Amino acid sequence: MSVVIRPIEAKDKEQWLNLWTGPLGYIEFYKSLDKITPEISETTFARFLDPKEPVYALVAVDPHTDKIIGFANYLTHRNTWTINDALYLNDLFVSETSRLHGVGRKLIEAVYDEADRLKCEKCYWSTQFENHRAQLLYTKVGVKSGFLLYRRPNKFE
Repeated sequence: MSVVIRPIEAKDKEQWLNLWTGPLGYIEFYKSLDKITPEISETTFARFLDPKEPVYALVAVDPHTDKIIGFANYLTHRNTWTINDALYLNDLFVSETSRLHGVGRKLIEAVYDEADRLKCEKCYWSTQFENHRAQLLYTKVGVKSGFLLYRRPNKFE
């Protein structure tokens, strides 16, 4: 499948929001529609466009239709194990009809390129144990860290 990977732009907001919170979108996939408010989505998108924010997004665009078919949202942060920042791939999503055509791999490779450009020594992400389809890709483009992810229980739930 032919695809163009590029940084998100202001004109992409409607299409990104549709993949983010729309029917069959990322947030629905993770059964979190009740957790992601419109305010969170608006703030997240605004951060992508703010050069002072270390929050970014890449989009995968079908060059034949100019339709966004996937995205990678990521951020950079300080850490205690390297001098340079780390890059955390926060969200990776490809529309259901575009899966299994190499789009996810191309998005991850573009994130790797961004990590290199930003001089991030670490680039990492997490996924749900049950997301076996994604793990098939992740084992081809990355290595398991050997760590389990824990979090504080959300006191607002």
